[in-house]
Amino acid sequence: MLSTDPAVPPGRETAILRAAVESGLDGVVVVGDDGRMLAMNQQFVDMWPIPADVVASRDDEAALRSAMTRLVDPQAFLDRVHELYAGDGGAARDELLLRDGRVLDRWGTPLVDDDGTRLGWAWYFRDVTRERVAAQEAIEAGERFRRLARTLQDSLLPPHLPDVPGAEIAARYLPGSEVVDVVGDFYDVFQTGEHEWALTVGDVCGKGVEAATVTALARYTIRAGAVTRRSPSAVLRLLNEAMRRQHPDSERFVTAAYLGLELGSGACRLRIALGGHPPALCRRADGRVEPLGTPGTVLGAFDDPSLTDDGTLLHPGDRVLLYTDGVTEARRGAEQFGEERLVDVLAGCDGTAAETARTVEEAVLAFSTRQSDDTAVLVVRVPPA
Repeated sequence: MLSTDPAVPPGRETAILRAAVESGLDGVVVVGDDGRMLAMNQQFVDMWPIPADVVASRDDEAALRSAMTRLVDPQAFLDRVHELYAGDGGAARDELLLRDGRVLDRWGTPLVDDDGTRLGWAWYFRDVTRERVAAQEAIEAGERFRRLARTLQDSLLPPHLPDVPGAEIAARYLPGSEVVDVVGDFYDVFQTGEHEWALTVGDVCGKGVEAATVTALARYTIRAGAVTRRSPSAVLRLLNEAMRRQHPDSERFVTAAYLGLELGSGACRLRIALGGHPPALCRRADGRVEPLGTPGTVLGAFDDPSLTDDGTLLHPGDRVLLYTDGVTEARRGAEQFGEERLVDVLAGCDGTAAETARTVEEAVLAFSTRQSDDTAVLVVRVPPA
């Protein structure tokens, strides 16, 4: 109910209401049940614009026909108006796209007397072009940023894995569904000697440009260190020193697993060191699964990290899985995928390295309803003789 000060004279009250309508942001037109435009403000006339003869005629149908010439979908506009006029429904709101590129927010509501008698309709129009353009630009900017972030992320991963004589190597990388920035998961495979290869998986704390720079530093420091250092722990220690030297005040740290593989006829020698990273999982040919590696200190946080070399032999049919914590921390509600479930999945893998990596990835996808973090999976398998 509209209430005004009873001390205000009726003529003055009308003038105040008209001034209020004229000074608002909306174009307003009131249409009676007889099809005549009972009132309109100047914003409405200018917004469409309505020809002077149509304004003078007060004919709503003439105003509608004039408006239709300016609309991208005039028939839908007209059908909606007639539908609302003929129905007994309440207010309605939509957006109208004009041929000149403008977007108008339209709000229509029936006018009802105190006894429930419908008196007509009031229509309110607001130009929201700037808001819609800004929103679209934000969406497009977000898409460009996501593409750029993914391109940068991909540049931090090897474009393809090398062929390793005497072993099968496979990797899977699963971008997190909620990730719109560069994150720090990485993996790499490269040769360190005539029959020696290195496999590494790591995870940089955080995301963004700084995480990308630390990821690049980690990958290339590990590659450089492996040229002169045969001990996995020595390679990770070199990375720790590089991070402490180049980013002494940064809160970034890296977890990494470095696996050195010496291939030969029959069994292969494996050495591994962990810098705060989850242990690798070794699935033996008979189905047993055992962890590999002694948990160590995260890299980049302390001057003297605790890092240990561990070794084992891989026999034909054995395989080793390296992964980032996006695998075990994948969620279904409050429940995590977890290491126990991962062990069960790996125990059931009896195919190639590629099949193993794909099976792990599919198990994570099937389990999780929210894959917030990227996941990297790297598998090495000694094929059966």
